Amino acid sequence: MIATAVLQALEFDKVLTFIAKYCITANGKKNIVSLLPLQNKIEIENEGLRVTQAKEILIQQCIPPIEYIPDLVEDLAISGIEGSLLSAKKILEIKRLAEISRNIFQFFKSAQSEASELRELTQNLFVDKVFEHLIDQVITETGEIKDKASKKLYEIRQEIAEKQQDLNRIVQRISKQFKEEDFTREEFITLRDGRMVIPVKAEHKRHIKGFIHSESSTGQTVYIEPEETLQMNNEIISLQFAEKREIERILKEVTKKIGTVRHPLLASLKALAQIDAVFAKAKYSIEMMGSFPTLLKDKPFFLQEGRHPILLNKFGQGNTIPLTFSITRGKIIVITGPNAGGKTVVLKTTGLLLLMVLCGMHIPAHADSNFHFFEKILVDIGDKQSLEDDLSTFSSHILNLKSILEEADEDSLILLDEIGTGTEPSAGGAFASAVLLSLKDKGATVLSTTHHNSLKVLAHQTEGFENASMEFDLAAIKPTYRFKQGFPGSSYAFEIAKRIGFEDGFLNNAKKFLENDQQKMEEMLLSLEEKSNALNTQLQQISLENSRLAGLTGLYQQKNLQFEKEKKEILKKTKQEAESFLISSKKTIEKTIKEIKENKADKESIKISRETVANLVGTVKDFVKEDVDLSQNSVNFEIDDYAQIKNTSTTGKIFELSKDKKEASILVGSLKIQVKTSSLVHANKEAIKVSENIFYSPDTSEIKYRLDLRGEKPDQVEFEVVKFLDAAYSGNYVQVEILHGKGTGALKNMVKEILKKHEGVKNFYFAPVEFGGEGITIVELK
Repeated sequence: MIATAVLQALEFDKVLTFIAKYCITANGKKNIVSLLPLQNKIEIENEGLRVTQAKEILIQQCIPPIEYIPDLVEDLAISGIEGSLLSAKKILEIKRLAEISRNIFQFFKSAQSEASELRELTQNLFVDKVFEHLIDQVITETGEIKDKASKKLYEIRQEIAEKQQDLNRIVQRISKQFKEEDFTREEFITLRDGRMVIPVKAEHKRHIKGFIHSESSTGQTVYIEPEETLQMNNEIISLQFAEKREIERILKEVTKKIGTVRHPLLASLKALAQIDAVFAKAKYSIEMMGSFPTLLKDKPFFLQEGRHPILLNKFGQGNTIPLTFSITRGKIIVITGPNAGGKTVVLKTTGLLLLMVLCGMHIPAHADSNFHFFEKILVDIGDKQSLEDDLSTFSSHILNLKSILEEADEDSLILLDEIGTGTEPSAGGAFASAVLLSLKDKGATVLSTTHHNSLKVLAHQTEGFENASMEFDLAAIKPTYRFKQGFPGSSYAFEIAKRIGFEDGFLNNAKKFLENDQQKMEEMLLSLEEKSNALNTQLQQISLENSRLAGLTGLYQQKNLQFEKEKKEILKKTKQEAESFLISSKKTIEKTIKEIKENKADKESIKISRETVANLVGTVKDFVKEDVDLSQNSVNFEIDDYAQIKNTSTTGKIFELSKDKKEASILVGSLKIQVKTSSLVHANKEAIKVSENIFYSPDTSEIKYRLDLRGEKPDQVEFEVVKFLDAAYSGNYVQVEILHGKGTGALKNMVKEILKKHEGVKNFYFAPVEFGGEGITIVELK
């Protein structure tokens, strides 16, 4: 279990806040903000895979029909209590939960992507149209109880309506009479406490028999219920009470029904929250261009181009410096460099990204990264000075280090910021050395920042330790925030002071107070920094040259292939022209022979002429045939290869070859075709899918959630759209998508006209901008 203090020190809650904004449901948000690292490597990898699958679905612009659902846990629990009653509003929300659960289940059932890990979450979704219909029969979409929710309610409301009509007629008659007698200023009726009353001038109230309900603010008007209507008003109110009791009885019945399926509904609510949370993680991954690393313990912990999520959110991809490093499990890296150079950010980036991975999240890093499953993350970051406990900075640090030493083992990643700080440098350095050596003995993996030169020496001389530093631009006298592994760093105190404006004489005087060995080390570090920068420049130049040479090599190969292709075409054309010439010549000679024969020429002369011509034609044909055979034999086929018949779109898989490999049997969908191999060309696996569609007709269980019309002509899509809508309607789909693209708008408008005419369409509209906008039409079916 990773301590709450560690999560707070690494600001994990801020990342959760970023992701929670992508959630749609109330419980999905709760899931995200309460996330804690998983304790099992397999669970972590499975969750990472779910996020990857969700991301692939979103990239394909398939929008899962997740909608807002409030937290209904308490309401579902209440439904299980005998005699309990849920309001019509709450019942409608529970019905909506059932509808959305069914829609999500149907979405994944028809999704083109395999998404096996995501599909597992849908197994607990509540799917029961009968349950939805039961609520539909009782409550309207606005939350009103329907007249025909029960026979008794229908009769009560009918009686109320009849009596109300009678009452209206009586009151209107009386009101008219009062107006004629000037008892009232206007001929209108109003309500007080649910009873029909007439506004009467105050001076005439004694002339009217009835019950006074109230008077105006000025006292000039009183509201009287005439004696003649008292009984009828009472009857109506009595009926209204009866109506209320019947409504309560009906709601109790529906509540009881909900109570019988509350456990499946709770499981569905939980599954929807999980699905919502996974897609929120996927949306965040798309935004930050994230990926999920491997979790291989036998390979070094390797972070490639990792970025701190909070800095990435603030500054963007281009302005956030990436971090790349590797560390073997059980090793220690000592990081040195100037203040404000980015040492602490290295620790926080590493710790925060590891926390995200342990929660199954994608991270803003290259996909080639490899993380380890650490059971513990222990940190000492920031100033722990406590006024309440009367602890100095050093005291609070060593108390924390004592706790870390007690907990550390080979399954721990430990992040220590400015170890040994807060006390006299030599004592602090000695104490820090002892801590790091103890952690090494325990097999812990450690990243530690420091300013102590003694730790640089320790890292250089001790097996299992490695120096690292933050790069510093000596020319500009400022940090670059880039991590350099294998080299210790300098504090660059004098260089920074010089840039600020201190005079050379003052700085030279200050250097005299440096111990001789320390000054030599600083000079050595500066020299190493300069040499390292020079080597990096050379490596960059070599890399550029290699890229240039690789490009030239590729260009040469491309030109060579083009040359060979042109050579074959020229040779083929030449042979064709030669053969054509000889055939033409043969015809000419035949004509000449015919003329000779007609003139009674010598038979032997005719025979010799014919043989000469035949030999010439045969020579050319043999030459052409030999070249054709060579070209055919150059393409070899094996069983299970994918091939396409030349000059056709027919593509299949070879399942049988003759011994001489001159004939092949290919499978195209369910059709077997036997052809000569000389009539085939190699094809890729994707091409066979297109070909198979010609021979395969899907049944209704395989109806697609989306129809892709991109590239189709507007005047040729009506049949395809209607067929798709009919199939979806027959398959009880409630929502589908038609992808037509934006383009000129002609295809979009054609789809719109078709949808207007189709009887099964309830509503249609464009997708949200972030999921395709006017390029996708979402269709709701009746």
